[in-house]
Amino acid sequence: MEPTLTQDDEGKRVVGPDGELLGVVRKVDQGVAHVDPDAGDYDRVKRYLDWGDEDAADYTFQEAAIEESTAEEIVLQAG
Repeated sequence: MEPTLTQDDEGKRVVGPDGELLGVVRKVDQGVAHVDPDAGDYDRVKRYLDWGDEDAADYTFQEAAIEESTAEEIVLQAG
C-alpha cells in the first residue's frame, strides 16, 4: 500500500532515492503534494518528477511517486 499524503506532510523535505534534496512540500491537496523545488538543482528535480517548465507556477507529485515517508522527509521512487 502506498503512503497517503496529508497536511501533516507539509514542510517535509522531498528527496530522491539516493537522498538528494529535491524540494520541500509546500501544500497537500487531495493526495497531491505541491513542492517548492530546490532552486539550485532544477534539472535534477525535473528528472524525478517529470516537470517540464522551470517557470511553472506549481510543481506537484502524487502518492504513487512515493517510495517511503518518514517524520522528516518523503523519499521518491527512482525516476
